[in-house]
Amino acid sequence: MSAEVETTLAKWTDGFDRNDGAAIAALYTPDALFIGGIGEVKKGPEAIAAYFTTHTSPATVVFRDLLVRPHGPDMAIVWMIGAIGVPGGERRDFRFLQTHVRTPDGWRIAGHHGSSSL
Repeated sequence: MSAEVETTLAKWTDGFDRNDGAAIAALYTPDALFIGGIGEVKKGPEAIAAYFTTHTSPATVVFRDLLVRPHGPDMAIVWMIGAIGVPGGERRDFRFLQTHVRTPDGWRIAGHHGSSSL
């Protein structure tokens, strides 16, 4: 299960680094709940894509301290730190908590909460 989670996170990182909100949103379930660092709760891929379009900037993310907690064969709770920064700038740590689920289309993110680290 960790390999599947890491594959999903690699795709998320690629979309983020390319500033491609649609690619990121495609990794979520149709009813996913998303809480980013800015704004209110978003529901579903369309709203998630709009979030990244609205809050767009050239930035990259590097995930570390990944913890995957399986809850049966089709669900995992995932926690990690994402260091986000603009080119040439200092990275800022964000905490992420996600719920990953196995769907007929592969592993998707059903819940996402991101907040800045203190």
